[in-house]
Amino acid sequence: MLIEQSPEELQARIRNGETFVLNLVSSWCPDCTERQQPNFPPFIEKIEKAGIVVYQCMVQEERLVFLSEAHEALTNELGGHGYPRTTLVLNGEAVLSKVEVMDPLALAMLADEFVGLLQN
Repeated sequence: MLIEQSPEELQARIRNGETFVLNLVSSWCPDCTERQQPNFPPFIEKIEKAGIVVYQCMVQEERLVFLSEAHEALTNELGGHGYPRTTLVLNGEAVLSKVEVMDPLALAMLADEFVGLLQN
């Protein structure tokens, strides 16, 4: 299950040293809404089977206009512009961040890569 989180909630999780996957998206972005979204459930399922929660945060509704300074700060902390951005946060550190992973095969490979990093 994909859980929507605010930047403040996510920053608190990072400060607390939590491990999770975060998907940053923008509502104006067809790569987020039309290309990745329908293919995302199997990715989530694979990550959750490894015991990791998947969060999502909508950062922009208009191109280049963040919803708040907190949304912008979170985006910049995780690598900047480029959506959808999917990041593995391991013990509070962003260890791998990928942009524009949308199709089923690429998402399956990314899930495998994230799970592999969790097992090391």
